[in-house]
Amino acid sequence: MMKTITYIFHSCYMIEFDGFSVLFDYYRDAQREDGSCWVKDYLLNKEEDLYVLCSHSHSDHFNPEILNWKQRKENITYVFSDELLQSGAASASVHFLAKEEVFADHRLKIKAFGSTDVGGSFLITYNNRQYFHAGDLNNWHWNEEVDKSESLVYENNYLCELELLAEKTDRLQIAMFPLDPRLGKDFMRGAEQFVSRINTAYLFPMHFGEQYEEVNRFGEIAKQYGCNYMPVTQLGQMFTLE
Repeated sequence: MMKTITYIFHSCYMIEFDGFSVLFDYYRDAQREDGSCWVKDYLLNKEEDLYVLCSHSHSDHFNPEILNWKQRKENITYVFSDELLQSGAASASVHFLAKEEVFADHRLKIKAFGSTDVGGSFLITYNNRQYFHAGDLNNWHWNEEVDKSESLVYENNYLCELELLAEKTDRLQIAMFPLDPRLGKDFMRGAEQFVSRINTAYLFPMHFGEQYEEVNRFGEIAKQYGCNYMPVTQLGQMFTLE
């Protein structure tokens, strides 16, 4: 069973299950109420197994220091997009996945899906439930900055990737997905297309900087599609879900 999900920073979330945890796209740590850090002081000191996933090499999604964590915590499993291998992040301790490749062990299955930027995204299956981290998969239409034909190409690329994912899941328990106000007035378009196409129980925002109030307006849209949007208001915010 899942215990908690914690927003760390930017596109980094930590999901704690019974007996193990999964950390996505670590970039920078967040403080806890007692002043300690969520990852370096709490997560890395837990005895349970840890899976560290990274969707691509952009510096706001990949911090090379994560590869040093193995020196203080042996029971870490690294699963990266193979774009990181191409970018020079080679390591014998990492499982690199190309699009549609799968990592599986005695506990969970992680399948790599595509992106509309570089790298990929991850679909995790555990205990008959599925969890999705989008990386930089989004409708990066930039329709206020480029001409209509170019914007439509970007959108079509996204919809194709979305369809591939929809073919492999009937329902997501959790989706962690970009809501980036830099896209302009239609910045929620990709997230709406996502929840309208894929049955999603809970959606958590990513990639929004400090624009909490702006992105949390998505809650009303999500509700129309039977999705529970989880409003984030601060770094290190923890949610408990069943």
